Amino acid sequence: MEKFKNWLLPEDDGREAELTAGLFGELGMLLSFVGVGIYNIVKGKDNQPLLIVILGFLAGKGIGRFLDTHDKKYLLSGILNLISGALYTASYVLENRENKGEG
Repeated sequence: MEKFKNWLLPEDDGREAELTAGLFGELGMLLSFVGVGIYNIVKGKDNQPLLIVILGFLAGKGIGRFLDTHDKKYLLSGILNLISGALYTASYVLENRENKGEG
């Protein structure tokens, strides 16, 4: 843990600390998603809702980074993840609507 203290400079205004905390938070969340995804695969459950949440997170992150840096690659990433998430959501809703009608 000592090496992480070197990331923060004495003249740091808190931005570096926020970035470090965000990095560890994202890593923890993504590891949780991997764990739930593996559990779902083992139990034979659907992973589509989990994928929708991940795509939503990545869309928000990309758009947020664009607003901070004005780098268009982050905007493109955010938009593509947003579209993918919307398509997966529509697919999931339609699939479950059809399955309910049959059952």
